[in-house]
Amino acid sequence: MKILIPVFILAAALFQCKSAENTSSTAKLENTYWKLAEMNGMPVDVPENSREVHIVLSDEKEEKRLKGFGGCNGLGGSYSLDGTKIKFQVISTKMACDRLNVENYLTKALNDADTYQIKGETLELFQGETFLIRFNSVYLQ
Repeated sequence: MKILIPVFILAAALFQCKSAENTSSTAKLENTYWKLAEMNGMPVDVPENSREVHIVLSDEKEEKRLKGFGGCNGLGGSYSLDGTKIKFQVISTKMACDRLNVENYLTKALNDADTYQIKGETLELFQGETFLIRFNSVYLQ
């Protein structure tokens, strides 16, 4: 009986590790809903009754399209890729609201970004070595 307990604990531990490996995923740059998580070193919260600030990048008929929501207005535009280098061309309407500072920071960060990095479920944009903004992937069910 004493031998069975350590074997059972070891087997349970191995099963948990294997299960964790199978459930973890790595997000892809395109066709992922990227929710704004951090800007200017601060977490971004969604006020009650507000839409999430997000972007979605997609390759549609060989055109790389940007769609999203900046906090006040819809976002659109295009982007180009070369390895981990990225360049955005962002367009949006300009209606004012109480979250315009978030939208302005987002559009500036997108326009300034020149490289990106995906770590598991996060997308980080940089200008040179300078961190600009972080997004978390969201999976629709």
